[in-house]
Amino acid sequence: MESRFDRRKKKRKWLRYTIFTLLILVLLPLSYTAYLYTKASDITENAQVSLDRGEKSDKREETIDPEKDNFSILFVGIDSRDGKAKGSLSDALMVATFNKTDDTVTLLSIPRDSYVDIPGHGMDKINHAHLVGGLELTVQTTEELLDIPLDYVVRGNFQAFKTAIDELGGVEIDIEDQYVVDQIAKETHGKVDLDTGMQQLDGEEALAYARTRKADSDLLRGERQMQIIQSSIGKMKSFSSVSKYDGLLESLEGNLSLNLSFNEVLSYVPYMTKVKEVDKLQLSGYDYQPGSTYYLQLDEQQLDEVRSQLKKELELDEGENKQYSSWTPAGVESETSPRKRVYF
Repeated sequence: MESRFDRRKKKRKWLRYTIFTLLILVLLPLSYTAYLYTKASDITENAQVSLDRGEKSDKREETIDPEKDNFSILFVGIDSRDGKAKGSLSDALMVATFNKTDDTVTLLSIPRDSYVDIPGHGMDKINHAHLVGGLELTVQTTEELLDIPLDYVVRGNFQAFKTAIDELGGVEIDIEDQYVVDQIAKETHGKVDLDTGMQQLDGEEALAYARTRKADSDLLRGERQMQIIQSSIGKMKSFSSVSKYDGLLESLEGNLSLNLSFNEVLSYVPYMTKVKEVDKLQLSGYDYQPGSTYYLQLDEQQLDEVRSQLKKELELDEGENKQYSSWTPAGVESETSPRKRVYF
């Protein structure tokens, strides 16, 4: 017959096992979270770049507080497969303004052939700013073009783009033009075979969709890039599984440069989950070829309207919103020029 002492001993043993199991269940996620936190901090620190201007844009009177202020980010995409950004053209330029009052994001695509004044180098294509002066000159050129402060800059190559899309589980894109599908298949020698209609694109497919220029125009190429960003933001709003972040962080390591601190990155994560609307803007213009080189001559009236809109999104200008003109470059669908809005 089992004694009272034996029963108490078994009970204490069971209690110890139970407490130990509960501790493991609690500590493992915490340990993994701490591991991810440290890993993300290291990746961000290794990716840090500094601008000569310091932490504050010259167009800001005071340093912004990422916890409460509206802010802007310049995204620079480069074709640098060997991890070396120096001496490369920018393949994609996009400005995002974040309005914390309305929980909105405004995306502006800047065509790579835009004919602009590059400080110290004269008039040239805007993508040459990165070739001759890296991020420093790219930020300066874009700030002068748009007349707004660019608080942060993030530069990534195509490897980071592809892997990040894959880690997000792909992006949903509605492809309307069969010619775009055919052109992508031709450019990739059949490696990327898409359909028209709504579909899920993986990283390689999304990159091919974002990069193709021969299918139509640089303006519509920018539209496709903004489509992908929109879909990615929608995915990030539901990207709640902690374990998924490990692969995403791995995809960025060695392929990313930015002037945001790790704490600043963390402060923006809650904001991204609350985004209600994503507006799209596109700089437009007309063909300009004074010699053998093609440029996109920007439409000054539309450029002024875009400047005013971005200032309002950053709450730098309290004036009434202006309506966009109906002017559209020849051969470009009118829907690529006005402001577009997507609700989440």
